Amino acid sequence: MRLRSTMKLKYLEILEELDIHIPDELLNVVFTHRSFDEVNNNERLEFLGDAVVGLFVAESLYKIDPPLSEGEMSKFKAKLVSRKHLANLALRLDLKDRMRVGGGEDLDKGRERSTILGNALEALIGAIFLEEGFDKARIFLEKIFSIETFIEEDYKSKLQESIQSLYKETPNYRVIGEEGPMHDRRFVAEVLVKGRSLGVGYGFSKKEAEQNAAREALNKLNNSEKEGISNGSSKSVCKV
Repeated sequence: MRLRSTMKLKYLEILEELDIHIPDELLNVVFTHRSFDEVNNNERLEFLGDAVVGLFVAESLYKIDPPLSEGEMSKFKAKLVSRKHLANLALRLDLKDRMRVGGGEDLDKGRERSTILGNALEALIGAIFLEEGFDKARIFLEKIFSIETFIEEDYKSKLQESIQSLYKETPNYRVIGEEGPMHDRRFVAEVLVKGRSLGVGYGFSKKEAEQNAAREALNKLNNSEKEGISNGSSKSVCKV
């Protein structure tokens, strides 16, 4: 415990790095749960931060290239703003170590509850918005959210689950081409199952190209009769 007291909490490091200033009095409110103080707690800041986070996530999803459908944006937004995801981010930022909760909550490990942690993160975002405006709040959120990585992992993990369930195989990825000048290079990747191409994707990085290949493969699987691999025919995995 003495070691923790000599270390700067992660959220403070990021605030300093981004030159974001929040008065100590307001930070105390950010980390005060209703069980500790029924009047001066973080509920109002959490309400404000919830709106800021929602706008940031919606804007970020809208700008994804290639564009996501409205249904895909809704699905990813629900996951990104869920209490589970926000609580995980709060833990990485060491918010638990600053929480002020009442005796009952403290004895019941209230500091570790996803609702309390997620609300504290939104309260922190609300405080940043109040003191520094939306642009600084967006920069802070970009620092902690990694939305494109979240989407990439979602597409690739879902494809792997589907392929393993259907064919007892693991999909493989490979880069099959590069296009454009060095300063504007685009990569072409494909995903294969049993040596057969299931999807092709483009991106400004190899990871992005693989993500888009997985996305195309999932779309094909969802719209196909899921035949070809299991019976060893010469047909492609999906009818396209």
